[in-house]
Amino acid sequence: MRLPPWAIEAIRNGVADVARKASDTETITRVKAQAAELLRDLPENASRGIDALVKTASETARGAIDQGRESMLRWTERQTDLAVRCLNAGGVLLSRHGSGISLSDHVLQLGCEVLRGDCVDNDLEQQLDRSLTRLLDVDGHAVAVATSLDAAIASLSVLAKERKLVMHRSQAIRLPSGTPLPDAFAGLTLTECGGVQTLEPSDFDGIDHACVILADDGMHPVTPIPINGRDVISVAVLPVATIHQSHESIPSAESLLRSGIDLVVLPGGPLTGGTTAGIIAGKKSLIESIQQDSRWNTHAAAAGIVAMTVAAMTAPSPNPLSVLIDTGEDNLRSRAERMATRLTADESIASCQITDRPARLVADARWQFPSRQLNLRHQTLSAEHWANQLIKQNPAVLTTIDGDNLVVDFRWLPAGEDATLADALGSSETTETAAAGTDDH
Repeated sequence: MRLPPWAIEAIRNGVADVARKASDTETITRVKAQAAELLRDLPENASRGIDALVKTASETARGAIDQGRESMLRWTERQTDLAVRCLNAGGVLLSRHGSGISLSDHVLQLGCEVLRGDCVDNDLEQQLDRSLTRLLDVDGHAVAVATSLDAAIASLSVLAKERKLVMHRSQAIRLPSGTPLPDAFAGLTLTECGGVQTLEPSDFDGIDHACVILADDGMHPVTPIPINGRDVISVAVLPVATIHQSHESIPSAESLLRSGIDLVVLPGGPLTGGTTAGIIAGKKSLIESIQQDSRWNTHAAAAGIVAMTVAAMTAPSPNPLSVLIDTGEDNLRSRAERMATRLTADESIASCQITDRPARLVADARWQFPSRQLNLRHQTLSAEHWANQLIKQNPAVLTTIDGDNLVVDFRWLPAGEDATLADALGSSETTETAAAGTDDH
């Protein structure tokens, strides 16, 4: 994201002051310490401008700073930062290390305006609620936002007041948090039916006054089940989904609601263009019953999260992930070829081969997208040491390992980050001892 003007000005003034102080050789040691601190705190795009700013210093001072620059940068990369940006070259979007997908400026700006704390409260929550009721292109439906997917599922407990919760045994998936879906209904009695392999409509025969939980396991999409029982509502839990139907292969809340599902629960995040949250979409009467329950206060997302969710769903332009999904195969091939040419000329790279395996939204799931990869070998580093070193840099680089090769995939990497990735791959330590030393700091 771009730095605000006031932050850029503060950075420039601070670095310029350091440069002026460095004009005296007696203060060079102090300048080194200050520069190291600045390099640690500044974002990468701000630290790049330090070259121009130190030109005001004396020749002696510039030499001192240049001499220590490489060691300082290497040292600062090893420090523990609160939030380290990552480049996702791993070929899997939703990994345990993160997605590498940033929020759009539109979404982030609205969230910051609400979160900064100095805004007048003109019925903010009511305004957000009204916005949520208008998000779906399905009459009589609304949206509620919880703190997480697990919290959104837990909030469904209010539906069990007058109905029993029923789940087919084949639908007992594990949520992205690691929680088995049945355990997300803590404290409630869950009735199981059917076998663990396949789901048959007849498995639900004789079930009345029930809330039936269906889930997408990543291999089999959720489809409405014809249930003949009385007073039965159906809830679909989708760990991977969007609100509006924007990509044919990715399920959406709107399409399932139109097909007859009563409620859809999905996570907020890269796929929705928003931040981490739990989203409940469905019949307005059911949404209102959830929100009117006293337990909703413990599950409901803060106003800033709700505002960013609304902004993501109403953004005038495609979200960052949609841009990556829509990137053509020719574009990926050209980028891979250009980077291969650059890295082949690097003395530290022993070999480089382009492959065309598909990228995925989730490992071992059905969602695949055409992609291109570089299969790399380092002159001195093993693939494992190299991958560990890259993930500890700032920005961190997510990669995968295939045998003796380090694999970098282009599908989930914005084109504007290609140069940063190439720099990271070409600037690795040249010995396994150095890589092991990095692990000790």
